[in-house]
Amino acid sequence: PRASPRAGGTRSRSTRTAWCGRSAGGSTGSSGTTTRKTGTSRRTWSRSWGSRARSRRRGRSTASSRRARSTAARATRSGPTATGSSGCGEVWTGRKTIETPRCRRRAKSGERAARRCWWSFTTTTTTTTSTMSNALAARRGSSFNGVRVASSAFTPREAPRAARIDLDVSAEGRGGRGGGRGGGRGGGRGGRGRGRGRGGKGRLRQQSDGKSHLGTTLRYTDNKPFPELPSVSPVRSDRAPIGSTGPVDGTPGGLIDDPPIKFLPLGGLGEIGMNCALVGTENRYVLLDAGLMFPDHEELGIQKVLPDVSFLSRWKDKIEAVLITHGHEDHIGALPWVIPALDPSTPVYAGLFTMQLIARRMKEFNLWGDGSRFKVIGVGDGSRFSAGPFEMEAVRVTHSIPDCCGLIFRCAAGTIVHTGDWKIDENPVDGLNFDRSAWERVGQEGVTLMMSDSTNVLSPGRTISESKIRDAMVARAHGHKGRIITTQFASNIHRLYGVKALADATDRKIAFVGMSLTTYLEAAKKAGIAPIDPETLIPAEEIGNVNPSDLIVVTTGSQAEPRAQLCQAAFGGSRLLTLTEDDLVLYSAKMIPGNEKRVMRMMNAIAVRGPEIAMRREDGLHSSGHAYRDELEEVLKMLHPEHFLPVHGEYAFLKEHEALARECGVRHSAVIGNGQMLGVTPLRNAQSHGTMGNLHLLGEARLQTMFNDGGKGSGTSEDLAIEERMRIATEGIVVVDLEVFDGELREGASIKEDPEDGDVGGDAADGGGEEKEESYDAGGFMTARARVTSRSMWTDEGRLLATLRNAAERSVEGLESGARLSAVERTCASAVRFACRNYCNKRPDIIVVAHRGAGDAKQQHRLKMAAKNTGGNDSGMVGRSGTAYRPRQRARASNPTGVRPLRRSDGPKGDGGGGNRHLRSNPEYQ
Repeated sequence: PRASPRAGGTRSRSTRTAWCGRSAGGSTGSSGTTTRKTGTSRRTWSRSWGSRARSRRRGRSTASSRRARSTAARATRSGPTATGSSGCGEVWTGRKTIETPRCRRRAKSGERAARRCWWSFTTTTTTTTSTMSNALAARRGSSFNGVRVASSAFTPREAPRAARIDLDVSAEGRGGRGGGRGGGRGGGRGGRGRGRGRGGKGRLRQQSDGKSHLGTTLRYTDNKPFPELPSVSPVRSDRAPIGSTGPVDGTPGGLIDDPPIKFLPLGGLGEIGMNCALVGTENRYVLLDAGLMFPDHEELGIQKVLPDVSFLSRWKDKIEAVLITHGHEDHIGALPWVIPALDPSTPVYAGLFTMQLIARRMKEFNLWGDGSRFKVIGVGDGSRFSAGPFEMEAVRVTHSIPDCCGLIFRCAAGTIVHTGDWKIDENPVDGLNFDRSAWERVGQEGVTLMMSDSTNVLSPGRTISESKIRDAMVARAHGHKGRIITTQFASNIHRLYGVKALADATDRKIAFVGMSLTTYLEAAKKAGIAPIDPETLIPAEEIGNVNPSDLIVVTTGSQAEPRAQLCQAAFGGSRLLTLTEDDLVLYSAKMIPGNEKRVMRMMNAIAVRGPEIAMRREDGLHSSGHAYRDELEEVLKMLHPEHFLPVHGEYAFLKEHEALARECGVRHSAVIGNGQMLGVTPLRNAQSHGTMGNLHLLGEARLQTMFNDGGKGSGTSEDLAIEERMRIATEGIVVVDLEVFDGELREGASIKEDPEDGDVGGDAADGGGEEKEESYDAGGFMTARARVTSRSMWTDEGRLLATLRNAAERSVEGLESGARLSAVERTCASAVRFACRNYCNKRPDIIVVAHRGAGDAKQQHRLKMAAKNTGGNDSGMVGRSGTAYRPRQRARASNPTGVRPLRRSDGPKGDGGGGNRHLRSNPEYQ
C-alpha cells in the first residue's frame, strides 16, 4: 500500500481544499505519504478519499474517483503512524492517517459533503490550520485556543460534529469562520448570530500592537509639575522667625496646612465627556475613570479627543489604582492610551459587565496581557476593597447602561462620595434598583466631599422609568402589519427589554444590524444580564428571507453616523437593510447636541423612502440616563455633604448645580475647571479652620488635550495639524514646483535656436532649418520656471493659476545666483500668498518646492524670450516661462437643462414671451 509518485491522485481547484496526491519528482516512503520539494519548502501530503461530487463537477470520471478512494483506504489500513502540525506550534501524532475536512460548505448539503470530502494536508513551513486538524487536536486531549477536550478517536462520519466544535473554538478564540447552518450560503465569518450566514461570535479587530496607537501622546512629559503646595511644616504665623516666608500669608492663630483631600480633574468639567480625574490623600492618588470625548465639527479628521496621558505618565509613581464607574465611552474610551502611561502593576477595578467591555477593548489594542491587573468588584453588595490610600465601596445607581455604580472613598481625613452618572429609576426593567439605603447610610456617617453629575440640572422634574419606555414601545408598534425597525444607543441594554417585550407581544423574531449592538449584548450575556439570548437572533443576511410582519430589526445609527446601518439605509447604501413603505421606524434615542442637523437629514431621507417614523415626545420612546433637577435635590438632601463639587457638565450646568446645592443647605461649594487642583480641609466642630479655608486651589496643571484620528495618529493638536486642516478646508492650498536657474543670459552669449521650438516667442520658423544667433552677456541673477496647482480653491478657470505662476517666477528675479533654496522658497511663498490675496481675497497654505534646473543656454534663452512676450495673449494666460494655460473644462453646461422657462416661448409678447430669460447666455439673466 505505497503511494505512487505518478499522477494517481487528483488536485482540487477549489480555494477551500488542499493538494491531494500528485507529486512530480517526489519521494515515496512506507508510511503511505508522498513528499515534494518546491523551492525551499517541503510539503507532505497523504492520500485521502476523493469526492464523487467534486469529481463530477470537475468533469472527472467516477472510476478515477473510485480508484483514488480505494488507494487512500489501503494507505489508511496499512497502519503506519502519521505526523503533522496543528498550525499552532504543537505536533500531533496518530495511528491513522489524519483526515482533514476542507468542507466548510456554503450549501444545504454541508453535512453530507463533510462526510465525503476529506483532504489530508500537513505542512512544515506554514501555520495554516484546517478545521479538522484543530478539532482533532482537541479530541486527542491537547489544548487548542484554550479549549481542552478528552482524547478519543474519530471517524470520517464525525466530520460535521467536529466541524461544529472547531466553529465554537475559532469564533471565540480567534474569530474564525462560522459553520454553516440551514440553507442558502450557510457558512460565513464569525460575526453575528449563531454561526449562520455571517453569524458566530464577534471578531476582535486588532487595532494596535500595544504601542503603535500611542503616537506622540507620551512624549510630552517635560515641564509638567504636579500642582501642589511646597512641602513645609505647619507653623504658627505669630511664632514664625523674623524674615521667614511661607507659601501663603497666615493670619494670627491660623495654620498653614496642606489640605488632606485633593481632587485634580483632567477632563469632564466644563464639557460633556472625557471624564478623568485624580482623587488623593497623603500625596497618594487613584485615577477615577478614563474617558474620551467626541470631536466638534471644526476638528476635521479627528475621531477621539483624549485627556493628557503624558501628565499621567510623568506622575505615574503617584497613581496607585484605576477605578471605573461604568462602561460608557466617555468613561472607558481612553483606557488604551491611559494603561500604557501607568505602571504595569497598577490595578484596574470595575464591575463585571464593565470589565467585559474593558477586556474586549484591551484585547483589540493588545494590552490585556494575562489579565491579572484587571479586577472585578462587587456592585451594591456592601463589600469593600482597598485601592491605593482609600477603602472603597461601590454603590449601585441606575443609568442608561447596566452595572453602573457610585463610589465611596474612605480615608483618615474623611469620606468622599462620587455619584458617577446616575438617575433614580423607581421601576427598573432589570429589577436592580437605585440603592437608597446605602446612600442614606453614607449620609448618616458623614460626607466630607460630594461630587455629582450635573448634566440635566436645567431639566425640571424627574426622569421617566425604563419600564414606561418598554410599555410605550409595545403600545406604539402593536398592531403594525409591516416590519418594525428600532434604533437606539448600542450600550442601552435596558432598552432591549422593551424590544423583547414587543417581540413577545407581537410574536416576532429579532435581528441585529450593527456590530456594536452585538458587542454589548455579548458582554451582557457573559455578565449574566442579557435580556435577549444571542442564539435566538436572526442573522442580518437573512432579513430578506423573513416575513416582514414577523420581524423586528434593531439597528445602529441613532446619531446619523455615516457608517451606521440606519444612516446608510436611509440613503440606499446598506447591503443589509432596505427600507420600504410598510416599515415602522421607532427612534428610541435622543439627538445629542451638535448632531441635530445630520439626524434630521437622515430622517428626511427615511421619510422620502416611505416608512412611518415615530420620534415625537408624545410617543415616549426615550428616557435620559442622567438625573433631573428634583432627583439631584433629593440626593443632596439625602447625603447633606460638608463640601460639594459639581462635575460632569458644561460650565453653566456646574454653576447651576452649585446654586442648587446652596439652596439645599450646603455651605461650602466650588466650581473649578480642568487642570485645577482643589484642596479640601474637613470641618472641625462644624467650623472651617486653616488660613486657606475649606475649599481652595492649590495650583494648576499644564495639560495638553490629545487627539486621535481613528488609526495610529495620536498626539497634540500641533502633531495632528488640526488648525491647518481647517485652514486648508476653508482657504485652500497652492503647491508650486519652482525650477530655478543661476545666471540669467545677457548680450554676448551665442545661442543656437531650434526652429521647431514653438515655446519661444518670435518667428522661429522663418529660417526653415537654419540657425539663428543672438549675443548675450553672462549675468548674476536668478530666473525660474514654475508649475502651479491648487486644491479646494476657485481658480477662475485657470486665470488664478496663471497669475500665481507669474508671481512665483518674478519673485526670484531679484535674488543673486547661488542663493539658498530655502531662501528661494520663502521668497516665492510670500509673493504667491500676496498675489492670491489680491486676486481672490483668500489666504491659502502655500507649499513651494524649489530645485535647481539644468541651466543650459538654450533653456535660459527660452526664458528670456518668453519674458519679452509675456502678455502677448489677451487672456493673460501665459506664464513667465512662456507656457500658456489652457482654461479648465467647464464642470457644467452653460445652459441648464430641465429648467422650466419663466414664461412660455409662445407667450403673448412678440419677443417670445420672455421664455428664454432663464438661459445663462442671456445678458439679462441675473
